[in-house]
Amino acid sequence: MNGRLFRRFIAPAAVIASAIGAGAAAQQPATPSRFTLDDEMRMRAIVDVRISPDGEHVAYVVSTPSVAKNEHEAALYVVGSGEAGTGLAGGTAARPVPIRLGEAVHIFNPTVPRPQLRWAPDGAAVSVVGLAANGPQVFAIPIDGAAPRALTTAPDGVFAYEWAPDGTRLAYLTRDPMSADEARRRQDKSFVIQADAPDPVTRLVIQRLDGSAPRVLTPPSHSVDSFSWSPDGRELAYSAAPRTGFTAPYETRLYTIAADGGPPRTVLDRAGMNDGPRFSPNGQLLAFITTNGKTDIMASRSLAVVPARGGTPRTFVMNDAWVNEYAWASDSTSIYFEANDGTFSRGEHMFDQPMARVSVDTGRAERLRSGATVDYAPSLSTDGRRLAFKAAEGRTVGDVYVMDTASRRATKLTDVNPELHDRALGELKPISWRSFDGMEIWGLLLTPPGRTAGRPLPMLVYIHGGPGGGFTHGLFPQFMHIVPQVDPYPTEAMASAGFAVLMPMPRGGAGYGEAGQRMIVNAWGEGDYKDIMAGVDHLVATRVADPQRLGVMGASYGGYMTNWIVTQTDRFKAAATNASLTDLTDEYYLSEGGQFMVDYFKRPWENPQGYASHSPRTFVQRVTTPLLIQHGERDARVPVAGAWKFYRALKALGKTVEFDIHPRGGHVLYEPALQREQMRRNLEWFTRWLQ
Repeated sequence: MNGRLFRRFIAPAAVIASAIGAGAAAQQPATPSRFTLDDEMRMRAIVDVRISPDGEHVAYVVSTPSVAKNEHEAALYVVGSGEAGTGLAGGTAARPVPIRLGEAVHIFNPTVPRPQLRWAPDGAAVSVVGLAANGPQVFAIPIDGAAPRALTTAPDGVFAYEWAPDGTRLAYLTRDPMSADEARRRQDKSFVIQADAPDPVTRLVIQRLDGSAPRVLTPPSHSVDSFSWSPDGRELAYSAAPRTGFTAPYETRLYTIAADGGPPRTVLDRAGMNDGPRFSPNGQLLAFITTNGKTDIMASRSLAVVPARGGTPRTFVMNDAWVNEYAWASDSTSIYFEANDGTFSRGEHMFDQPMARVSVDTGRAERLRSGATVDYAPSLSTDGRRLAFKAAEGRTVGDVYVMDTASRRATKLTDVNPELHDRALGELKPISWRSFDGMEIWGLLLTPPGRTAGRPLPMLVYIHGGPGGGFTHGLFPQFMHIVPQVDPYPTEAMASAGFAVLMPMPRGGAGYGEAGQRMIVNAWGEGDYKDIMAGVDHLVATRVADPQRLGVMGASYGGYMTNWIVTQTDRFKAAATNASLTDLTDEYYLSEGGQFMVDYFKRPWENPQGYASHSPRTFVQRVTTPLLIQHGERDARVPVAGAWKFYRALKALGKTVEFDIHPRGGHVLYEPALQREQMRRNLEWFTRWLQ
């Protein structure tokens, strides 16, 4: 498209917020200012990226937290690829200027799923999930500035969608609407919630764009979680489980079904997770993500292919890599992917998540980008020459990049947080130490800007969630893939306030393969606790950490470990725990993910000693560390009951404890006002006790 046609549609403020910061480095003040809590809440995040079919433009969505409106506002931009022209709003090939489109659309922007950017096959419009009166729906936004239009009106909203290759149809996922009887009972207030009543199944629907009625394709026995069109548009592949619920993904099978309707055909029927099917461009293969028959949460998620007509699957074993996203190369001979753990993510690189490519023929994988990078959301132009993605490099929140796949040269197209050029940021680097049994353990160490080497600092130990989680490079080291302010701990503001922050990667989490994750089965708080404390000892010995000013913090499993640590040692002068487990039996009996505990500890009546001996509540009388407890009142993953138990016991014992309950909050907080307050409270808490 000719960029000159679009100049009249530019919103100047939007362009400033999203465009490349030309000359930003030259405009830096003589003395960069310290990074503050307000800066944490100003950080914009790119939450979705998609390249156009012809490779000339990239669409992306920027999320900006608004404390005043108490929402994360999403804005859609389109920019030239940097390889092919000047962009819609002019500029130069080396520095294209983005424009904002679709301002009338309220883009759907929870933490997950993404707004699901897609391009119409002819490249004339970008589509996105936006909010309508009846929930999330698909909107088409012409790139010539014409008015957006809704493409779907699903009564229960749209959760995922894809354009048919010919552009005349959409396929989308939606839930079955409630029955007439349920609607009546909800209206007359006689409806009751029945325990274990299944959620409505998610169905695959075809919507022609000629105004005809949508048509449900899949049977009610299949709860569909992902799908793709065949290259000729005649059929769709999908993954589905026979039920809904937290563990349903571990029962997914692969199917194909004709776009015109008919019975589904089973492509792969085996235990475990088998989802995310994508046809190869030649239509002969389906790629998918799989746990290879395993049904527990510690199983690695590999990339595999299977003949589209059915047959024996072939898994690419890449050193226990957990594949997150992938895209087929245009010639069907290789697959681009990004993964944590496993291939290219071990040792000092376990904090990387680089773009990589695997050969379908040989299974050999190669890393395409070097350096400290965390890559997300890959998409390819139709000819396969250009790959667009989001990358968080070093001390950033991420920007849009386009790679020339032949030369592997990546070009940065955006600078969505130009104010970072004017801030003094801490130094973040990988470090390692030996644990009690000689195992090498890694972590990230964040130190304050301008730190004087050899002068011990107050240090906070930040423990990740999971247990199978981990840290990456970037300004929000646990949440670079979504709206990042869900991170309850403002680590960069903490560093600017004078704290060192250690982010350990103990056994049981990412970075050590599936075997490493299984090292804490029936052993939470054992080797993982010793790994963390060995890291603390290492930094005390090397005069990074002041042993008299140590703090510990974490959420979810990190909250469990924080609670456990303060029952095992008095070395920490303050602790903050969020969304935390205290009585492990609660997690089995009360959580939406009770099966999760069975994978680690069996059922409570089968292993009562294991549950009791690894529950912080068992040892609550040992606590001497001042503890701040934080919890969302609607946390279904780790119900607030456990936090109440720990708080009540600590209060009764006369311990120093405070308890903040976040109204409307779930396992993470979505509202910027609550997110800011949570961050402020944690910074204030540790400043009070350690500074």
